[in-house]
Amino acid sequence: MHRPLAALLLSASLATAQTPQGVLVAGNKRANTVSLVDLASGRTLAELPTPPGPHESAVSRDGRWGVITGYGTQQPGNTLVILDLATHTVTRTLDLGEYRRPHGIDVLEGDSLIAVTVEANQAVLVVHRERGVVRAIRTGEQTTHQMAVRPDGVVGYTANIRSGTITEVNFTAGATRTLAVAPEVEGIGVTPDGREVWVGSNTAGTISIVDVAAWRVTATLDQGERPYRVSISPDGTLAAAALTIRSRIRLIDVASRRAVAELEAPPNAQPVGITWSRDGSRLYVACQGINAVAEFDIATRRLLRTIAVGDGPDGVAVAERR
Repeated sequence: MHRPLAALLLSASLATAQTPQGVLVAGNKRANTVSLVDLASGRTLAELPTPPGPHESAVSRDGRWGVITGYGTQQPGNTLVILDLATHTVTRTLDLGEYRRPHGIDVLEGDSLIAVTVEANQAVLVVHRERGVVRAIRTGEQTTHQMAVRPDGVVGYTANIRSGTITEVNFTAGATRTLAVAPEVEGIGVTPDGREVWVGSNTAGTISIVDVAAWRVTATLDQGERPYRVSISPDGTLAAAALTIRSRIRLIDVASRRAVAELEAPPNAQPVGITWSRDGSRLYVACQGINAVAEFDIATRRLLRTIAVGDGPDGVAVAERR
């Protein structure tokens, strides 16, 4: 029996919608490489050498290029590596000069500027992807490490590990303000509307929720272990926390602040870096223990596959062309 043309077209459309798109960018900090993977096929496009300690990654908003931080190992690093995601090549290595230990990173609106934390300098840099550093904004806090940036690209929030604080940074005005949150804060996410910042404490095993307008902690959620990374879904409905010790990713409903699911990674996966697909239908988690990135379907809460990358993946990003 032949299926009607309309049904065949619908089936094809659904299949296309369900096929992941774009390029996965994974920094492999033990291998000192970056893996580029085609998500539709799962094929590795390239594994490119980087400076030592490629900890965190980000991609341009148009999906055409990416950037990796050269954090360093025992010797502090001071570079950013720019990647062409069409040709799968390194196009430029930016020397940050006196600014060392670059870590948390994002590409700002307009796709020419990059915001990056520099731990050793207790600051956030605004860097032009071709010309280099254009501005340094001091936080004055110890171990300014991870960063979450609002979708408008104007304001970011840093987690300052040793100070136990977060700092709000206005990249345009250079203004900052800082709030004491919890001991050893590291994982951090901001809701798309900019109203809340979710911050994980490695020592307390909690997530603190900061009301940005009131500039205070309004709730503290016990996670039972350190939430190593925290990320908010593109639609703002879910928070994902990487529970590294138990190889699980906890999903929390942002509105009710209650856990709604635990995604189980493979044994000994050690989940660390987290990123979402643009539509929020998939979650990608770097699994340092098995040198892979786990792909989860959010609707079904299922592990769809593991994608082999280099040794010691940590920072991950997904580039989807616009």
